[in-house]
Amino acid sequence: MKKGHTSTDRMKIALLCFEKDRDRLEEIYDLLKSYAEVEFVLYSGGVWSRLMVYDCIVAYLAAGIVVRGICGHLRSKWADPAVVVLDKPLKHAVVLLGGHHGGNDVAKLLESVGLKAVISTAMEYSNGLSLGVGFRKDVKADEIIDAINRALAEIGAEMGDVRVIATLDAKRGSAIVEVADRLKKPLVFVRAEELNSMDLRETKAVKIGVKNVAEGCAIYASNTGELLLPKTVYGGVTVAIAR
Repeated sequence: MKKGHTSTDRMKIALLCFEKDRDRLEEIYDLLKSYAEVEFVLYSGGVWSRLMVYDCIVAYLAAGIVVRGICGHLRSKWADPAVVVLDKPLKHAVVLLGGHHGGNDVAKLLESVGLKAVISTAMEYSNGLSLGVGFRKDVKADEIIDAINRALAEIGAEMGDVRVIATLDAKRGSAIVEVADRLKKPLVFVRAEELNSMDLRETKAVKIGVKNVAEGCAIYASNTGELLLPKTVYGGVTVAIAR
């Protein structure tokens, strides 16, 4: 979800293909439609600039075509759409860009129609702590980092133990991006729909349409779902930690 979307917006996916291949992708289109707003986009040489407004591009094209076409339009990992390429036999969904920003989730979803997700981001293969973070919009990066350090100290952990930071999808473009860059940690944005589908205790976050931001995000991005530190408030920042 791009900056400016609300927490209730759905991910927007472009299903990119040649016109002759559209019929082959109907089952994939129907599956993605249950998860996001999906639009078929037919491939042409000038299509790439139009595609940059989507959250994810699922391309039934050769990877070389995709790489050469999109590379000149890329800005940053925080602004670019995730990109998933489907191979010709429709056996694999290869995440090229934005694994932590929707690409991995989309590829894994496609496994339900027989494709195998091909994921290369290290986070999926490592152990460590998952930090769920919520914060007021005027909070600065230094305040978030201080809150994270205080939360880790409460469970006797250090920054080196952290595997991932997770927060609400509506926080794209906020100070959390600077936090992730400075701490050199993967950052996952979780959609409100995902959090509200989880078995979470309700907090004051219901005022913004979400059951529980910090605990939900921590558990969502964790390996085991074990909550080590419940939602804890540090000034304008809320942190929860899961394993």
